[in-house]
Amino acid sequence: MTRQPSPTAKDALLRAASGQGADMFDDGYALHPIARQAAIATPSHWTDVFVVSQGDDGWIELADLDGGSLRCWHYDDLRAVLTPGVPVAVHTLYGVLSAGDELLNVRLARD
Repeated sequence: MTRQPSPTAKDALLRAASGQGADMFDDGYALHPIARQAAIATPSHWTDVFVVSQGDDGWIELADLDGGSLRCWHYDDLRAVLTPGVPVAVHTLYGVLSAGDELLNVRLARD
């Protein structure tokens, strides 16, 4: 399943391609192609986790198999895709969430 980018993400990508809206590649928004390739090229930084919950504010609670927890944020409402119990992976260096066939730019909470 590949989720299509929201209209906001499509607009951001078009603006960035034309030199406008580079801030739309900030953490939690559109995934920059370079960040995508960097995450793919560094497999040692991926952590397998599963979704615990997602709030309507965009924050996603994740847990690993050892009982550790992680929070990340994405601007788009992903509640229909990231339901509790769904296995996903997080790239802890570049802030990328892998859900199914999709890679998403996320803001990681650094506690």
